[in-house]
Amino acid sequence: MNQNEKSRTIKIDIRTLAYTPKSAASIASIATTESVYDAIDYRFLFEHAYDAILLISRTGQVLGANDRAARFFGYQEEQLTQLMMNALVAGVDDDLLATIQSTICEGKYVRIKAFGILSSGDFSAIEIAVTGSGQNSENQFCCLIRNIQSGWQTEQNLNSAYHAMDNTDAGIGIVNIDGIFTYANRMMIKLLAQGNEQAVLGAHMNTWFDQKTVVDPIFAGLVSRKSWTGEQWLMTGGEKSSWLTISAVPDINSDDEPCGIVIAIRDTADKRRAEIAEQQTARNRVIMESFSSICHALGQPATVLLTSIELLRLNSGLDDTMKSEVLDLCYDAALEMREQLSKMSTRCTDTELAIRTKEV
Repeated sequence: MNQNEKSRTIKIDIRTLAYTPKSAASIASIATTESVYDAIDYRFLFEHAYDAILLISRTGQVLGANDRAARFFGYQEEQLTQLMMNALVAGVDDDLLATIQSTICEGKYVRIKAFGILSSGDFSAIEIAVTGSGQNSENQFCCLIRNIQSGWQTEQNLNSAYHAMDNTDAGIGIVNIDGIFTYANRMMIKLLAQGNEQAVLGAHMNTWFDQKTVVDPIFAGLVSRKSWTGEQWLMTGGEKSSWLTISAVPDINSDDEPCGIVIAIRDTADKRRAEIAEQQTARNRVIMESFSSICHALGQPATVLLTSIELLRLNSGLDDTMKSEVLDLCYDAALEMREQLSKMSTRCTDTELAIRTKEV
């Protein structure tokens, strides 16, 4: 290698391990044959290794870069050597460079996760392994850069999904094939064990859910790969109770095999209490309307009956014919009252039946 190029190239001694030797003798032969290493084009390896390789001075000046670095960052190679490291990697400062230098001087390396700054102004997640250059390592070091944007984006998506699931107002948990809780979000732990995580994780789901009406149907759905929805009244300790709506779906792994169950629960006790109160209010309103119609319907015959009885009681010169007419009025009024009461009884029964049917 031309010594004049040492500031722009790195000699990487790669041992030939990617082979399948036929015998132990071949291993010794390859390991001791210098001609094998002499035949390696180190310049080619340097130009095509990693997503980018940068040679950096202790002050952060880019001293050299391979072809892939130019393509990755979007610069010409001549442009890269005119930049400082902080123009290519976000967050680089003097303190970080000092830490890198001191670490490399101890014979160690530094592993950094950061964002690369492309020439377009876009950012890309990268992972950097910073090592000594082998020559003059105190004043310059080598940055082996790998593009991890896709992995970082996947990780962010998973983190977003995890935070959303952990902070939702529904209790979400995962149980394995044996029915043991392996994960429970905050709401699940709150609903089942008043926030005691240790009481939930590792416990069997039949600790809280009825075996026959909930657990067995859920696992029957797991076998047939069907979801299940139901309800259960749950006592969670002391006087605390909840009416839970439960939903369960099979957890299918990457091999398309059921590996557990995802359970979601919601406390609908307050909602049910509100519904019951609303239904009671509606029932009372209907009853009051019925009483109003009863009073109106009974008002006239009651008045006739009362007036007729008052006339008979006074007995103020009524002859037999008048008395007979008054008695007929009393009888007719009584019959009308009986008929109205019968109709109203039937109406109240029908109303109560309609309310109960609506509740169901």
